[in-house]
Amino acid sequence: MTNLICLEAFRGASRDLEKAQLKYRQAAYDLANVHEKLEQALDHAYREQSFGPLDSLFVKEEAALALYEQAAAKLTEAEERWCALRVALAYERELMLEGQPLRHRLN
Repeated sequence: MTNLICLEAFRGASRDLEKAQLKYRQAAYDLANVHEKLEQALDHAYREQSFGPLDSLFVKEEAALALYEQAAAKLTEAEERWCALRVALAYERELMLEGQPLRHRLN
């Protein structure tokens, strides 16, 4: 006998996946913004030959990259859990359908 997967667990995994996707997209957007600001600052610094004020932007880039990588890892984990539950639900559905008598045999 196999333990059945609770449909609520699958719904929870779906919600977790949506949240992880949203956090990933936000982290990617934030990282792109930091890269854009850094590129503009580098262009300006190159023209002015003054590279001192760039340190804070590099720190922001490192922080944004760390958040992006963390969000990517959590998204992968959420996707794997969601896929595993989806497969388990499909298997359970198949088992339940196999156990159902056909209507024409009942008559």
